[in-house]
Amino acid sequence: MSFRRTALAVVGLLVSGLAVAPAASAQPAPTAGCGVTDLMIKASTYWVATDTDQAANNWSNALFHVGNLAQVRTTGISNHKTWPWTEANQWLLPADPAKPFAPDAQASGEAYLDVWYFHQENRVLDPLRANLAAEAESVAKGGTRYWTTPDALNLSLPSFTRIGVMDSNQALLDASRTLFRDAKRRLFSDLTGLWLGNAQANGFAASGLAKAVLALPDGPLRAEYARTLKRSAETLRWLQRPDGFWNAELLFGGKETSSTALITYALAAGINAGVLDKAAYLPIVRKGWDALTKSALQDSGRLGYVQPRGSHRPANADDSAAFAVGAYLTAGQQVAALTPGC
Repeated sequence: MSFRRTALAVVGLLVSGLAVAPAASAQPAPTAGCGVTDLMIKASTYWVATDTDQAANNWSNALFHVGNLAQVRTTGISNHKTWPWTEANQWLLPADPAKPFAPDAQASGEAYLDVWYFHQENRVLDPLRANLAAEAESVAKGGTRYWTTPDALNLSLPSFTRIGVMDSNQALLDASRTLFRDAKRRLFSDLTGLWLGNAQANGFAASGLAKAVLALPDGPLRAEYARTLKRSAETLRWLQRPDGFWNAELLFGGKETSSTALITYALAAGINAGVLDKAAYLPIVRKGWDALTKSALQDSGRLGYVQPRGSHRPANADDSAAFAVGAYLTAGQQVAALTPGC
């Protein structure tokens, strides 16, 4: 199904009233104590013990480490994996001379930013700062087509925003706003509240916007990102399956874990940031987290039903990926903040 057909179908569902959110009374109650953090540790422990591609400096491993440090900051328990990974990378972004500002490569920057919280040394962020500054200079000269997919809002926007705020660097914030507006004009429908692509694409976009909102102080830029996050949330809430997942292709394609984790994170972070209504969205968050923990997370700790990025085949119970585990862990961080006893 094309994006246009999906969008029209979504509008039809919303207008006709066929997409009905479950009653709040039907939502699962928050976990007693802090079972959320126990589940986070279970997932990360399994992944670091079994994954065979942990050394690569790539976007998927970077997003795992963002989640891994979200777990450390939430639980106080470290598996001592992220600092060695960043140190082995020498805090460099994966290099592609043909695409020096590729969002995939900049995903590593977010992991370095999270490491910097614990190791506040210039060497940790200097390569990222240099890359973003060069891109901002290019954007100022008219180079605005670096964010060609919605994924860029998760892979690139958080680094621009956080470094921009940390360094009081308005050039970075201006560049990211220009890139965002260009991407939104081409890839987002205000009519449907959807980004071009499948549930993963929409999850990446929503989660990136939520990260930016969390990082920014009150002001016009934060408000602009918050408006788009709210518009996305208004549609995504109605597309949640009865079992709490989101479908891989939004309206079909079977349950998909990475998009469910990304969207659950975005909605929970939106509540915690004060831009999404808690009464309206907390039941959706709880239902998404319940699906992730009771269906996607196996007894072993393996997180299944992850569709490979760019694929359209249905995910199965054993399909997993580093970026999805990272998304699960970042979602857990935000859910824990909304859970009594955590």
